[in-house]
Amino acid sequence: MPNVLHFDDAIDLCGSESKSVLLGNGFSIDQNKRAFEYRALLEKCALPAESPIRKVFETLQTKDFEAVVKALEHSAAIADAYGNEAHAKQFREDAEAARDALIRAVHSVHPDGSFDIPEIEKTACGSFLDNFNLIFTINYDLLLYWAALHACENHTDGFGTGKRVNGFRTFSETANCSTFYIHGALHLFLGEQTETRKRVLTSGTIIREISETIKERNQLPLFVAEGTAAQKMTRINSVPYLRHCYDQLKSIDGNIFIFGHSASEQDRHIYDAIFQSGVERVFFCVHEPQKGYEEIEERLAPFIARRKTIDVIFVDSQTANVWGKQQ
Repeated sequence: MPNVLHFDDAIDLCGSESKSVLLGNGFSIDQNKRAFEYRALLEKCALPAESPIRKVFETLQTKDFEAVVKALEHSAAIADAYGNEAHAKQFREDAEAARDALIRAVHSVHPDGSFDIPEIEKTACGSFLDNFNLIFTINYDLLLYWAALHACENHTDGFGTGKRVNGFRTFSETANCSTFYIHGALHLFLGEQTETRKRVLTSGTIIREISETIKERNQLPLFVAEGTAAQKMTRINSVPYLRHCYDQLKSIDGNIFIFGHSASEQDRHIYDAIFQSGVERVFFCVHEPQKGYEEIEERLAPFIARRKTIDVIFVDSQTANVWGKQQ
């Protein structure tokens, strides 16, 4: 077993060098066991297994609600062209039902507001994030967003200077930005010109604002859904904001900490970017490192073989105490 560092010792080892962090689903699981992910959404959407809509998911071999809604809407348009009004009506109703199911699923797996997270946990998370110059995440949920709002004065997401229009702010590549949602997020939506816009709070809670956007405006959040690394890269390349985030990951230097991620094959594109970047050290935070490091070593081996000058150092993830829960 390799030497495994305490998180604080790993931070000290970096000194004044640049430090980035990549957050995976484990970041959310540490705070909320219902961690928000597409797999959980489909399970919680309350669509009966035998329903035609669920069969569309199966036929398309996807868990992506947007792909299903678009397929149903396109089917409605085709049915109209063939003069089949009954089928067109059914397809439109099912598209609406799929949007409603997404709303139900989001409410069932996601906290309603930042007030559902204890202040001490948000403060602890803010202290963790303040160790880093840049934050990258492949999570869809709002936990990072809330923690940064609560306790991270130094981290911005590039939406703050955009003009507020109809409850949205638009991302600008020229704005100060240190937080990047590489796979999109629950509060991000695409505009008509493929610009990415952030839903901002106008009344109630942000989850309700997002639900209203899905229901009343017929817009779905910007996500890179489950799929292969190649499929995810196709989606990333199709959205300027996502491509910008990915390019920023490829351009980092210094040190990067990986927290809450297992280097899975489905996210191979993430490690392609990291090992093409200028980083010199990768600190991989591992849960129960005495059991988990070998699998991580095996998954990283092809990347290390291509870039042998990068040091991979293991860190005990529990010592990071991200949400202040460890005693």
